[in-house]
Amino acid sequence: MAKKIISGKKGGSTSSRTPVEQPDDLQSVAKEKILLALGEGEFAGELTGQNIFLDGTPLLNADGSSNFSGVNWDFRSGTQDQTYIQGLPGTENEISVGTTITETSGFTRTFTDSTLSAIRLRIQWPSLFEQEDNGDLNGYSIAYNIAVSTDGGAFQTVIDTAVTGKTTTGYERSHRVDLPQDGSTWTVRLTRTTAVQNSARFGDTMTLESYTEVIDAKLRYPNTALLYMEFDSSQFSGNVPQITCEPKGRMIRVPDNYDPDSRTYTGEWDGTFKIAWTDNPAWVFYDLVVTDRFGLGDRLTADNIDKWTLYTVAQYCDELVPDGLGGSGTEPRFKCDVYVQNRSDAYTVFRDFAAIFRGMTYWSGDQIVALADMPRDVDYNYTNANVIDGQFAYSSSNTKTRYTSALVSYSDPDNGYANAVQPVFEPDLVTRYKTFNQLELTAIACTRQSEADRRGRWGILTNSQDRIVTFQVGLDGDIPLPGYIIAVADEYLSGRVAGGRISSVNGRVITLDRTPDALEGDRLQLNLPSGTSEARTIESIAENIVTVSVAYSETPEAESVWVVESTEVLAQLYRVSMISIDDDGNFSITGSAYDPSKYDAIDNGAQLDSRPISVIPAGTQNAPQNIVIDEYSVVNQGISLQTMRVQWDPTPNALAYEAQWRRNSSNWINVPRTSTISFEVPAIYTGTYQVRVRAINAAEISSGWSTSALTELTGKVGNPPLPVGFSATTNVVWGITLSWGFPDNTEDTLKTTIQYATNAEGTDATLLSDVAYPSHVYVMQGLLAGQGFWFRAQLVDKTGNQSGFTDWIHGEASENIPDIIGDISKQIEDSPAFQGINRDLSSNAAAILENALANNATVNRQYAQYGEVKAEILTVSTTIADTNQALADLETQLTAEIGETQALIDEKLTANVTDDGTASATFALEVGVTRSGTFYSGGMAIGIAPNASGSYVSTVVFDADQFGIYSGGTPGNYQLAFSVFNGQTFINQAFIQDASITNAKIGDFIQSNNYVSGSTGWSINKNGGAEFSNVTIRGTVIATTGQLSNVVVDSTCTVQSLRAENIQGDLLIASEFANNKVIGARNNPNAIVQNQLYPIVSFSGAPFVRRLTFTNLVNFIQSQRNVIQLVTTTGVVVDSFDTGNPPSGGNTIPRSISVSIPATSYDVTEVLYVRWTSRGGAFEADFNGNVFVFKSSSAITWDI
Repeated sequence: MAKKIISGKKGGSTSSRTPVEQPDDLQSVAKEKILLALGEGEFAGELTGQNIFLDGTPLLNADGSSNFSGVNWDFRSGTQDQTYIQGLPGTENEISVGTTITETSGFTRTFTDSTLSAIRLRIQWPSLFEQEDNGDLNGYSIAYNIAVSTDGGAFQTVIDTAVTGKTTTGYERSHRVDLPQDGSTWTVRLTRTTAVQNSARFGDTMTLESYTEVIDAKLRYPNTALLYMEFDSSQFSGNVPQITCEPKGRMIRVPDNYDPDSRTYTGEWDGTFKIAWTDNPAWVFYDLVVTDRFGLGDRLTADNIDKWTLYTVAQYCDELVPDGLGGSGTEPRFKCDVYVQNRSDAYTVFRDFAAIFRGMTYWSGDQIVALADMPRDVDYNYTNANVIDGQFAYSSSNTKTRYTSALVSYSDPDNGYANAVQPVFEPDLVTRYKTFNQLELTAIACTRQSEADRRGRWGILTNSQDRIVTFQVGLDGDIPLPGYIIAVADEYLSGRVAGGRISSVNGRVITLDRTPDALEGDRLQLNLPSGTSEARTIESIAENIVTVSVAYSETPEAESVWVVESTEVLAQLYRVSMISIDDDGNFSITGSAYDPSKYDAIDNGAQLDSRPISVIPAGTQNAPQNIVIDEYSVVNQGISLQTMRVQWDPTPNALAYEAQWRRNSSNWINVPRTSTISFEVPAIYTGTYQVRVRAINAAEISSGWSTSALTELTGKVGNPPLPVGFSATTNVVWGITLSWGFPDNTEDTLKTTIQYATNAEGTDATLLSDVAYPSHVYVMQGLLAGQGFWFRAQLVDKTGNQSGFTDWIHGEASENIPDIIGDISKQIEDSPAFQGINRDLSSNAAAILENALANNATVNRQYAQYGEVKAEILTVSTTIADTNQALADLETQLTAEIGETQALIDEKLTANVTDDGTASATFALEVGVTRSGTFYSGGMAIGIAPNASGSYVSTVVFDADQFGIYSGGTPGNYQLAFSVFNGQTFINQAFIQDASITNAKIGDFIQSNNYVSGSTGWSINKNGGAEFSNVTIRGTVIATTGQLSNVVVDSTCTVQSLRAENIQGDLLIASEFANNKVIGARNNPNAIVQNQLYPIVSFSGAPFVRRLTFTNLVNFIQSQRNVIQLVTTTGVVVDSFDTGNPPSGGNTIPRSISVSIPATSYDVTEVLYVRWTSRGGAFEADFNGNVFVFKSSSAITWDI
């Protein structure tokens, strides 16, 4: 029996494993659909996935791989008959299905509605997972496809995809199936290609929840280029990405002999056009002019633009120049890569587009002409012989405006067309000007660094050639147009005879009007009868007879202009920049320096050539000689005025002159630089005049001053008269208006100088303004209410003479409260703060949301409703940053509503900065209630914004029926300090340092803070009682009762009725003679002189009639008959009597004297005289007793 071997193994133990579940990674997909209007069509397009970008990333890489999944796009070029883009629904009808899709049981449905555009299938997976043998829960993949059959034809698969991932909470996705529009019935089939596992280890149920019949809004948008984008928003964290693209833009008119791709022109152009795409800026400019939809085509026709000149410019734009990258690479000189998004006025647009090709535009006759700064032959010649007075005037800028470097902004396509800066530097100019001055410019429509460099270099080099020439000519000034090149032969600058007129022509033999400084081999340049310039080489020359090597294309005419150029001296070249014509038919031409060598320097970096234009030595310059001063009379509006005339001899090699003059050794007065040898000063004043002049040559070397002799001239005498009626207002709000007039014969006034001061003495006088004549009003603004100053003015004439200042006058800003309040109210109502509380409070959330979405705002809305009871909190935040502005806006609105009763709170914060440099910030809070159809509101706002003058003003506004400010730190202990109620302001307690009050009502009393009754201070109570320590009254005082102590009444006081116990004054004055007063002598024959006045008494005058009475008789002693008179100071005879014939030996006549003294004034000393009128001799008058002077009164009546 065989042995049976029994074997076994030792049992062991193992640790248990915990299954791992993969996180859910499937999320439902939301599709973004956007239709962009790219621009006015038709576009050339050529869009691919490689030049469409989402947030700067192309849809496709260069190798064709995709950067995004699930992106669909479509493009329309903008033709008139383009088809609409599918994908933008107009109406939808969703039908529930709820069918499970398996590999054997799919979904098939036929649609017969011919208006359908698409079918959208909504597919759901309640869960998607696979459980491994080890218990791990991982994702799973299910493949499926969608096919379409059109009009019963074969099925065509339109979507073949799969869902891959894991979800335990459900996952949905939708597929839009566009229906071919060439059919009328369609069958859509959904098929699952992954088998159903029928196991609890798999979550692989797939259901078709619904399908939707979609009828698109079939909007074609004719003539508008469109880009449609559809993508999964989850790839962009739920945000809308920035969509950019690089299509070839609008197709425009180009010459029919032009190949835009090769930039070549074949044969002669007959003036006809074709439609093609080009980025040549000249033809873009042309299309802007003639297109009627957005250009000037509705106002101008093709005949209104010079296309032949533009043809030359276009060829210049297409010329190949080095690309700046080294080697032999080339590129077109100018390209126009621009996307116009804003409208602007035509002049600005044409100027900007012409700047692309360094152009200028102008209107000539009935055409727009566009010229470029490009090489051009000489069009016409000018010399001293064919300009008025033979004079050319030259000018130039100073070194502060000479640029040596540039910063050029352009759009960089390698950085999403963001702005980039290209620096340009010209070291030779830095060395020349010894300064570093930077030009900053924006290269419009430029996307190439090399072109930006060329534009900057053109700006620097053109600026360095800044000499300007101006001259006047006759009818031949109508020949050159702006942009033409003219040659100027100025013998005063060149130092040679290089121009004149032709005397006669015989074939190739030209007889000139003078002998030129020319040799064989030099060039003779002529103006031909057609108005063009042509040059020939000089074959031989004999004095003024010149023979050229080849005949001119036209036979020159006598009196035509000639110019000679040699290797030593060339004519100056200028590009015409401006032409004007005066009333006499003379043309004034202005040109800027033209350097033909700069173009090679710009394009190829060549060295600039300096044209030799003068042989005059630059080191020295002789001074002018024989300066003569005289004068002549000019009658202006019937007034004869003297004019000073100054002349001097021409100075060799001088190009310009600077002069100064002065009168009576005053300061020198400058005369503008001139190329003539004289100047005049009108309306001069009499005085001694002196003039000095210096000469300046072509190298800007000036001579020393040459001074004239002192010359006496007779002009106006004295200085200008004072301004007439100088006055200042007191009724202008926040300002003072000064006005004045001008006396006769002051037409030569230059300005009115105004000074102001803070006091009437003018101790701090300061210049306010120099107001140019004939302005006669000046407004001083920005003052405080009631702020005043003192002013004075003087006239200054054109020769510097001053009238002297007027007396000081006073003016002040208005204190009229209604006017001030009205102005303040207007300023506040115009402020953003006021607008913030003056908005229309609206609870229309839909309108707010629509506006928010239009501005790419972020919206947060919380809403609750129970029947007609509604409550809502809506927050809208908006941020905008573009080429025009930076804006941040936050608005929160709270709404509570039951039926028609509504309560609102709206808070709005806005910060804004615009591209013109202005900024504003506003905070506004409004509350409102609507009840029974009536709206009640209140609010407050704070804002800061620029006012009309450009300075920034902050404003705080409250809208309230009741407004109060309380003090007190604990509830229930508040005290109202300040309030506004029903339009009135109430203040509990106030300290005011300085106040202006139009009307005030004091409830009880007003008093000074040091008031002590009967001692100090002052007080006024509401009953009219007042107490003052000291009072000065300059007006009328009316009192019914009262008491005066220690009162001094001066001499100007008039008292009509007075009751007094003791009066001191001259209502009654009296004097007693101590002894007899005697006039004359009875025994002296020479004692009295006939008609001589002998004073008796004197006393103060009075403005009323008084009576003078002697209490005793006056004795008149005579030896002869006489007539005696008593006379007052003013010559009034108050008494006269005839003494009659005396007895032998004479006699004595006693007489009682009481006379009436006429009224005079208090400041007059009245004297009573006596005189003997018939004869002189031994006469005597004796006075004794008392004399009274008193005012007659009706207070005493006679009772008998």
